[in-house]
Amino acid sequence: MDTPSTAAPRRIDLALARLGDAVDLLEQVGQAALDRMEMSGHDSGSLAALTAELSAVRSDYHSLKLTGQQASGRIDAAIGRLRAVLEM
Repeated sequence: MDTPSTAAPRRIDLALARLGDAVDLLEQVGQAALDRMEMSGHDSGSLAALTAELSAVRSDYHSLKLTGQQASGRIDAAIGRLRAVLEM
């Protein structure tokens, strides 16, 4: 069972893992759709736009992941400082 002091970082880590899984699935589905469109001779402009959107999603995910990791680290540090103060 999580203590209140470890619950927040754990929830952030779990949310980041779920987000990562969702982005991975989106990438797989998106890439498969792009491949099918390319094979069927769709407009290259549409393909370029979709490829750019997929790249933007990847970039957004990496930014969110970094932000989440930083937040988790800060929460852990704050908890550590609070524990130190309470133990005095």
